[in-house]
Amino acid sequence: MLQTGISVIIPTYNRAKLLEGTLASLEQQINAICPFEVIVVDDGSSDNTEAVVNSFRHVLNIQYQYQPDMGFRAGMARNKGIYAANYEICLFLDAGIVVPNNLLHSHYQAYQSKPQDVLIGMCYGFEEFELKNEASLLALYQQQPLNKVFKTLQASTEYLDCRYAILNNLPNGLNQSRYPWFVAWTCHLSAKTALLRKVEGFDEHFNTWGGEDFELGIRLAKQGAKFDLLKSPLVLHLPHDKSAQGSQQSGQENLKYIIKKHPDIAEDVLLLNWTQGIQL
Repeated sequence: MLQTGISVIIPTYNRAKLLEGTLASLEQQINAICPFEVIVVDDGSSDNTEAVVNSFRHVLNIQYQYQPDMGFRAGMARNKGIYAANYEICLFLDAGIVVPNNLLHSHYQAYQSKPQDVLIGMCYGFEEFELKNEASLLALYQQQPLNKVFKTLQASTEYLDCRYAILNNLPNGLNQSRYPWFVAWTCHLSAKTALLRKVEGFDEHFNTWGGEDFELGIRLAKQGAKFDLLKSPLVLHLPHDKSAQGSQQSGQENLKYIIKKHPDIAEDVLLLNWTQGIQL
């Protein structure tokens, strides 16, 4: 029986230092009005990821699960978290996502105030393929206490999520978009646990970066899920190594698979850029 609360699911691979920042920010959820747990699923790390998780056991209700390194298996990692979750809402974050102290409060309140199933959040410093202003963003994070970091970010437009302007200016809101799954990206996204299990979670066919999250969004939408946008707060996406060219190539290959899997959706729709698709 799922309980009232939030299960925070974090897949990770050899990013112990980034994960530490994420867990430290979750420790500061002083405004959380519901119980929560953290489920870290390690996709075969060879660094000190497990030791980092263990260092937070005295301050967080935290689970650690490990799967052997057999290549990119983030979908399988997230599925382990979904089926290990004890609470009604799953909140997906990436290792290296740092959160303000009211994030869990905001997700929980949003589900209480509207009949929604999926809530899409945004990130400071997030770009689709590669990060801009990486050095200045990292310096800001390293030089100020976290509460001041978020105050500085809130006062600036320099580091806004690449989706921010379009999503905030949709004439009828995200819940009126025909294809909200175009921006259902799991760097910061929550959904009802029961519904995630009903669609059997992420498709574990994906073994390279790109598309596994919005493909999940397609199946959630086919089940009648209601999508909405969490306009604030934004979380902080810390800089990390990312190959723009490699990401685009693997994303294109995965898109071919999605087109074959969902022939009921017109191919020309699936081939749209997210900036076009989300506005339909």
